[in-house]
Amino acid sequence: MFLPCFCSTNKLAQLAGIGQATLRDIEIGKKNPNVTTLEKICQALDISLGEFFTEAKPISVIHEENERYNLPDEVKKEIALIEEFVLYKHGIKRPKDRK
Repeated sequence: MFLPCFCSTNKLAQLAGIGQATLRDIEIGKKNPNVTTLEKICQALDISLGEFFTEAKPISVIHEENERYNLPDEVKKEIALIEEFVLYKHGIKRPKDRK
């Protein structure tokens, strides 16, 4: 997890309203945050989920819906996670034929 230089993990835990031990476990990969915790961390960092998942090297912008399937697998997984979060946040369930 990238933290801006002005924010210690202790301060981030306080701003996000989560325990320092929890944040430390997430940071070292011992735990994966649930959607609510991830949203709290993003709010504390004043960033969007998209910014949180953005890697340093940019990729080309998708111009057509079907271009999404030509993306690297790790990008597809991140898009699926974000899509799942947005659907969950708005109480929308995925159709049974999609996972």
